[in-house]
Parts: sequence; structure tokens; C-alpha cells
Amino acid sequence: MPPPPPWDKPLTPVQLWLLCCAALLLHVLPLLMADMPFLDDYAREHLARNDWMDVGRPLMVALYAALSYAPAAVNLYPLPLLLAVLVTGYALVRLLRYWFETPSLSCVLLVLPLWFQPYFLQNLSYQYDGASMALSMAAAVWAITLGTQRWRGGMYGTLLVAAGAALYQPSVNVFAGLCALEVMRRVIEGDRGAVVCRLAAARAGQLLLGILLYYASSAWSVASTRGGLLPLDGRWLAEVLARLRTTAEVVSLLITPGNAWLFALLLLCAALALLRELQRVWQRPATAGERLGLMAALLMPVALVLLCVPGFILMLAEFERTVRVLMGLGVLLMLLYVLVHRALASWPRLRLLALVTPLLFMLSFSFAYGRVLVLQKALHQSIAQMLAHDLLSLGKAEHYYVLGYWLKRPWIPAAAGTLQAMPAMAKIHAYNYLVLPEMLPRVGIDELHTFYQPPPLDRQQVLAASPTPQVSNRFYDIHRVGDDAYVLVKPPEGYGQ
Repeated sequence: MPPPPPWDKPLTPVQLWLLCCAALLLHVLPLLMADMPFLDDYAREHLARNDWMDVGRPLMVALYAALSYAPAAVNLYPLPLLLAVLVTGYALVRLLRYWFETPSLSCVLLVLPLWFQPYFLQNLSYQYDGASMALSMAAAVWAITLGTQRWRGGMYGTLLVAAGAALYQPSVNVFAGLCALEVMRRVIEGDRGAVVCRLAAARAGQLLLGILLYYASSAWSVASTRGGLLPLDGRWLAEVLARLRTTAEVVSLLITPGNAWLFALLLLCAALALLRELQRVWQRPATAGERLGLMAALLMPVALVLLCVPGFILMLAEFERTVRVLMGLGVLLMLLYVLVHRALASWPRLRLLALVTPLLFMLSFSFAYGRVLVLQKALHQSIAQMLAHDLLSLGKAEHYYVLGYWLKRPWIPAAAGTLQAMPAMAKIHAYNYLVLPEMLPRVGIDELHTFYQPPPLDRQQVLAASPTPQVSNRFYDIHRVGDDAYVLVKPPEGYGQ
């Protein structure tokens, strides 16, 4: 193998950390510039609600209580996200030093897809939840780096798996995927079958113990009904397969006519590299049984990593369709990168190009998403201010209610071209609306205690009690029913809902 080029020399731990942090910070820069609250953020910001215990995330409650120096969850954005960048950067450095004796620039590129994968942008968009979701991923990565050879490292790793789940449950998928990827790497590096089996068993034990520890310590606090399991009946397998197809369709939205060649080359190179590694395993001086076992240990992680894209969400009674749970997609991209990195080791410049180009696509996706957020923020602010003006012009109402504000897909006229060119972006904008009740306190309508209760009247009852709106425009109608004001949001003209 030729010596590495000057730009791919080994880096010190401090250099690795600075490089990782700079890359992560560059990726979230568009979100910092947009500074747009994402769904739950509006209510949490106004009331400083620290109620994640109800969804089984006690460490998130502790995190915001510690940062706020109070029991409440004060909006400190972007401080929590910046801290998460620093911690995740350090976790990635630990992973690099765990996998490579002398990590270099090309090695750093291997781990960036874990954070750069486009659907992780939905996680990072939450001004409150985003930091804890990033920290949960850092905990999963850190757990891998503690190894399994010593019982103390194994136990600390188990604690980190449980801690990651207590921050955000889908981080378990990241740990499981990284375990499978580690098994594959050990086979590629030439470990014997017995060593690989011990590693796989130890990692499986860590995963199960971590889940049990989380369940014993946190699951009792879950008030949400989303945690029930899918019934094991005759439709179980068909339902799981349908969910896998749905996940595949969502992931395939990332592939467009403009980047299909990039994904095709990446997959082709990874497939050829995997075939080459299978050939090398078969040529090892070992018994036929051991070689077959090692080949299985090389192929099975691919299937496991694919399953870890949706992960345990497949087993829940209520299938979560938002892309924030697909944190395992980053591990799948890392698997492709590991194979490409090894296959092109003799051609360092070509390897750099093969690793950098997909990352540039993910970075451009992030910046495009940031601009869409800016346009969406301007639209929402304009409609909220218009609504506040109309409500206040009608005189004081005892309560304000907003009905029918959900849309089936994004409606951002100024970003129509971007959304058409990048269809996956609509999946990140999973919650589509023109105005939310929780946005009204920002424009002076401060009747927030009514926004978290079901309105006493539905749309039909409002129209029956008040057939003629007092204010009507293309976005909403305002009706008065007694002392209450009802805002009936209308789908925009030409929306085709």
C-alpha cells in the first residue's frame, strides 16, 4: 500500500476533536441562522414546560433543569445544541481512536454521516429536543468505545445505552447498528471466528441489559400510549414487512435525478468491496466451517444495520412515521463508507473524492433546508401578525380557539422550487400548518390556558352557531360564538387538499 499523501497524515486527538466539531457546527449553521421554533417549541418556550418524564425521557428533564438552574425548561437555544456539538465531537473522536490506531482526515470522513444524514435534520430542528437527541446519539457512540474486554467498560457501556434511551429512545438503534458494524470490521481485520462470536455475544448482552435497565428505571413514567407493542397475531409479519416498505420508500426520497449517479456509484463500490472481503475470508487458512461462519458474520451485520434504520419502531403498536426516529440511517451510511474506505485504500485521492462528495450533498441539503426554514418562518410570522390584528380589532374575547390548522403537506410558496427538487425535505417538514394556537402569545394573544384543552365546539358546530364570519380572508375565517372567538383556518387557494 502506498504511503498516505501529506494531507492525510495522522492527527492528534485535539486536531480530531476540532475537526469534528467544526464539521458538525458547519452542518447546523443553517439551523442556527434560521432560529425557527419547531412545533412543540412554541408551547415549551412560553410555559417553560419540563414535562418529558411523560414520554420516558427523565434525563432530558434533568438536563434542562440543570442548564436552566430551575425546575422549569427555559429556552436557552442555541446553547444546548452547541454543547451537544462539543460532546458529540468528542464521542466521534473516541470512536475514531477506538477503530484506528492513527486516525487521519479520511478516517474522520467515515463517522460524519452519523450526524450529516439528511433526516437527522428533523431532530436538530427542535430547539428543545434537538440537543438531547444529539446527546443520546453521542451516548450510543461513547458506549461502543468503552469496549467489552473488561467488565468495567462493559458495564459503563450498558449504563450509557440506558442513558441514551433516557434522553431519546431511538438512540438504541444507533448503538445496535454500531455493534453490527463493529462485528463486520473485526471480520474484515482478520479476527478469528471465536473472537468475533465473543464480541457479538458481549455486544448483544450490553444492548439487552441497557434496554432492561432503561425499562426498569424510566418506562414506568411513560404516560403516552405510543409505547405499546404490536400484537403477535397472524398479521404481525405482514405489518412489519409493510412498515419496512414504508421506511424504504421514505429513504428512497433522498435519491433524485440529480444525485442518483452518486448513490449508484457509492452502492456499487460498497457492493464490490463486500464481495472482495468475502473472497478474502474464504481464502483464509482456516477450516471450512469457520470460514463459512465468518462469511455469515460479514453478511449478517448488513441486514442488521438495514433493520436498525427503523429499529424497534417496527415493533410498536403505533408506527411512528416521522423521520426523526430514523437515526439508524446514519449507521447505514457509515457501513457504506467503511467498505468504500477500505476498497479505495490504494487510491487515496479517489477515496477522498468518494467520501467527500456524498458529504457535500448532505451539507448542501442542510443549507437548502435552512433557507426553507427562513421562508417558512417569514410566512408564519406574517399570518400570525395578521390574525392578531384581526382578533384584536374585534374587541376582547374571553377565549380564543384555532381549529383546522393542520395541512397534509408543506405550503411554502416561496420555497416551492426547492421542495419540488428535494422531495425528501417534505418528510422533514412532517408537521404542516399555517398558524398554531401556541404561536399567538408571540403576537400578544395571551390566552394560552385554553390552547391545551379541546375546543368546546367543532367546526360544524361553530358554523351552525355563527353562519357568517366577522372576518374572512384567504387564510382563515373568524367567528364569534358568545364571548369566544373561533378561528377556522382554511386550506390555501390552489392547495388541493
